[in-house]
Amino acid sequence: QTARRSTDGACRGARRGVRSGMGCCCRCFSRGSRDAPAFELGQLDYPLVRLDRNAAEVKVDSSGAGDAISGLGVAYTSTAIEQDAAYWEVHVESAGRFRVGVCRNLDEEAMRAELGDENSSWALRSEEAGAVEGDVIGVAFGQAELPNLSFFLNGQLLDHGSVNRIRGEVFPAVSVAQNAKLRCVFDETNFEHAPPRTHSAIRVTQNII
Repeated sequence: QTARRSTDGACRGARRGVRSGMGCCCRCFSRGSRDAPAFELGQLDYPLVRLDRNAAEVKVDSSGAGDAISGLGVAYTSTAIEQDAAYWEVHVESAGRFRVGVCRNLDEEAMRAELGDENSSWALRSEEAGAVEGDVIGVAFGQAELPNLSFFLNGQLLDHGSVNRIRGEVFPAVSVAQNAKLRCVFDETNFEHAPPRTHSAIRVTQNII
């Protein structure tokens, strides 16, 4: 009886700790069943892809709605783009100077600067985007497509700012300055616009158990 209460409590705790999708670590099964618990994927209450590498003067607030970023410097994900064609969005919550794109692993000095040196990072500048508060910048990275990196403003492809060839491992990245506040969205359920053909939300390929 003690063991049965412990199992029931663990299942209730698992249901409270996660949402549906990457969810409950086990499906509760009827008492007396000799079947082993079935494991299934679910969804955490925060995005799997996050801006979890950031400069000291950058503030990142992660939630189910995305990663809000402000301050001064660079933030990028620890999840590399491994699929053929990936898409994510950057929502402009407060206008200022910012850059949006991809980068390689950066050292501390590069993290304090801005993206777009075209050696370790490639980015669209805020002045090129012409984005204002409430606008959405879509970022499309296709390893087998030219250009490799392209940008959208409120669902419309921009005819500037794209980068033809980027080789090697890269990560989604942004840099902020001058009171800019952005929200990076990697969860497709929160996208404002549909990804371009063949592109999809960034997938995490490692097993999560």
